[in-house]
Amino acid sequence: MDSTRGIIDSYYESLSNHDLTWQELWAKDGIFTDSSGTLYAAGSDAILASFTPFLKGVKDVTITQRIIDGNWACYIVNYVYINKSGESMEQKVAETWQTANGRLQELTIYFDITAYRKFMFG
Repeated sequence: MDSTRGIIDSYYESLSNHDLTWQELWAKDGIFTDSSGTLYAAGSDAILASFTPFLKGVKDVTITQRIIDGNWACYIVNYVYINKSGESMEQKVAETWQTANGRLQELTIYFDITAYRKFMFG
């Protein structure tokens, strides 16, 4: 699983399975951000703290496209969210990745954070 595709696909598989394997894939000095810089987490502990609440609202995740070049990748992912009222919403998201030393090193997510927050939190 040292390939970029293997590492990233394992991450999404873990999300789909609603297990915690994704947590073990991050580098200790990994970085997560969104395209606007609104979201930012440096270090695996901060990333886990940032992702855990988000993932509670993820009902399903499906990879629709991937482009991989060495240790860089871009994935187009379809997320299905479920809010407190039990309603669901789909959102296509672009995510760019960098891997290093068999770990997830960097993730930048491109999505409509306003629509997500409005749906999830009203």
